[in-house]
Amino acid sequence: MVYSDLREKILSLTLKPGTPLSFTNLKPTYNVSISPIRDALKRLETEGLIEIKPQSGTSVALIDFAKVSDERFRRLYLELGAIEKAFDTGIKQSMLDEWEEILEKQQQAFDCRDTISFINLDDDMHRLLFQACNHESVFDSMKANSGNYHRIRMVSYLFDDILQSALSQHREILNALKENSMEKVVELERKHISKIETETSGYHKSYPQYFK
Repeated sequence: MVYSDLREKILSLTLKPGTPLSFTNLKPTYNVSISPIRDALKRLETEGLIEIKPQSGTSVALIDFAKVSDERFRRLYLELGAIEKAFDTGIKQSMLDEWEEILEKQQQAFDCRDTISFINLDDDMHRLLFQACNHESVFDSMKANSGNYHRIRMVSYLFDDILQSALSQHREILNALKENSMEKVVELERKHISKIETETSGYHKSYPQYFK
């Protein structure tokens, strides 16, 4: 429970990069002994989401651009593989209908500037590609090991133009799926997942305190 709650707060930026974490503050929050808190922090450290320094204490890890690049690379090529296999299996109408439904909810999240719902719906949409080729567990594993990539996406969604761009790209991908054009879907996915690398200088300029 401690691990899951802390992880969710870190990924959602409720606990921002650099935020100090101490046993003194965490113990009354969760009403548990030191042991489960220590275990949760060690697990989060292994995932690169917190830093434990004996002399200076424990804090939420700053976003590491090198880890973002690795996690984005893994996501890109796993997703391209899922697309290829999904087309081999055959794109079903039920998947297209679900994509459309999620996209409508994402538009509503954008209208409310609910970035947490927006990114969760984003993941639900991309998960459909892995469900289509019967490899949903691969998506879950990938997501569980993409904390830095997830957080930089959350930072990106603080910018309205990035949110609008993501919506537009999701619509384009849906249209390409409806056209049954694997080549077009692959092209759009490459652009969609890779765009974060060209946008990072803007994030760093606006929120330098979040990054290594």
